[in-house]
Amino acid sequence: MPRVTNWQDDADALSVLDRMEAEPWVAAVRRERDGVEVRLTDSWIESTGAGLEAGGSAEASLSDLAGGRRYSVQFWDANATKALHVGHLRNLAIGNAIASALTQAGGQVERRSLISDAGRSMGEAMAGVAQSGRQAGGWSDGGGEKSDHFVGICYADYVAASGTIAGNEIEYPEDSQTRELTMRHDDADEMLRRVLLGDRDALELWYKTRAWVIAGQRKTLARLGVAFDRVFFESDFLVDAAELTASGLRDGRFKRRDDGVVVYATGLEGFEEFPLVRPDGVTTQHMRALAYWMAAPDLEDMTSMQICGTEWVGHVNCRRKLMDELVPNGNGSLHPTHDIFNAMVARQKRALASSEGALLIDDLIDWLDEQMDAEPVTLELRRRHPTPERMAPQIALGYFLPYPAARPMEFDQPKLLRDKQSVGWDLVRARARRSTGNIGQVGRPADDPEYRFAVIQSELYRQHLRLAVQRLDVSPLALYLKHLAHWAMERDRGEHVERVVQTLLDRSARGLGLEGPR
Repeated sequence: MPRVTNWQDDADALSVLDRMEAEPWVAAVRRERDGVEVRLTDSWIESTGAGLEAGGSAEASLSDLAGGRRYSVQFWDANATKALHVGHLRNLAIGNAIASALTQAGGQVERRSLISDAGRSMGEAMAGVAQSGRQAGGWSDGGGEKSDHFVGICYADYVAASGTIAGNEIEYPEDSQTRELTMRHDDADEMLRRVLLGDRDALELWYKTRAWVIAGQRKTLARLGVAFDRVFFESDFLVDAAELTASGLRDGRFKRRDDGVVVYATGLEGFEEFPLVRPDGVTTQHMRALAYWMAAPDLEDMTSMQICGTEWVGHVNCRRKLMDELVPNGNGSLHPTHDIFNAMVARQKRALASSEGALLIDDLIDWLDEQMDAEPVTLELRRRHPTPERMAPQIALGYFLPYPAARPMEFDQPKLLRDKQSVGWDLVRARARRSTGNIGQVGRPADDPEYRFAVIQSELYRQHLRLAVQRLDVSPLALYLKHLAHWAMERDRGEHVERVVQTLLDRSARGLGLEGPR
């Protein structure tokens, strides 16, 4: 209810306060010159608190916020050429948290991903694997090296040896697209040519390289507790891309430049041409993404969203403009209905990229586990935590969630384990206090101001979850968790308070996707 400046003399404002006071859950409304205080009834506090203390029914009251609605949340969207690094972790954290919040709010959520497996970088990875001489056999992680780490090294070695990159070029869409359009007639181009011709040996190497990377990435995702319902490959939509190209050239929407590249003239400043197909017929990632979103199955009556980096804003603007001119292929509307951009993650103001030796997610999880096993204090946290195997993933994923997604952020590895600088670390420590509620309760729970405060936090959580559903933004929910965890760790409180707080912490962890697979 909005409050006017002169509410004390406003008849409508005073009438609203009278109506509020008449509510059965309101014990009293105290009007002061500088504001209004509302005290809720002891019976409401204790009834709501009893449900929170029981824990099991804590989610039921939230399921109406998105009940009856269907969502598709697309994230991960990695290349099938290398292992996942910390630069990917922000995308995973945000996508997983949004999907979890929508699920907790009662939505039917499908988690999707589109794997890039058909461009120049795939040819480079294949060429690198071929040069290693290990393409003939199978793969076992028993030797200590993960398959995605191995392919990533082969890919990076090939690109570096070919002299086709400078600095971070390998990681940025503008530069990688330039590389993708340039015909070099090297082993990578030859690999792509043979795959398109259906050469058996090339197809076998393509499948094997892709499988090794995806298998390794899935193991990393399993460590994080991030799961997907449907995974697509860009190569699944190459026929759709060919049909779009043919029709676009026929009706004059696309043109073939003198160098053989097929482009779409966007008319947009800064991105006047949208390159779609190379001279040799290999599609660019622009075209492959367009073909996917034009033909992506089973999105009817869904709110769909894609989480991707801000470096793709130009691509999205061009793609949407082109899609507006085309007839959607069975989707019923343009998808995704929402684009959620996350800014780059940097260290010392340099974007994290695999070409710069960015820390791999696997190595980060190992480091966190080593740090927590190194000291008696952190070992005690593990012993008392309800899910000790989830501590490192909670810290890693939770670190990114309080920050607005579209703002660049600095990744400072030691901060992950610093008090009040890492939401995941705060959550881990607060939940490890689960058994410290050893102060006896005096009188009714509702007589304890801290019990009343804790119960009210459950209603504030509902408000933040509602906003997350409306705005598709979980940062306020993460900030709520941050402040709740700090309050929980200030000191020991009565057992009733501790039980309510632990339920709220557990609920928050689930709502932000920090509790592992559903």
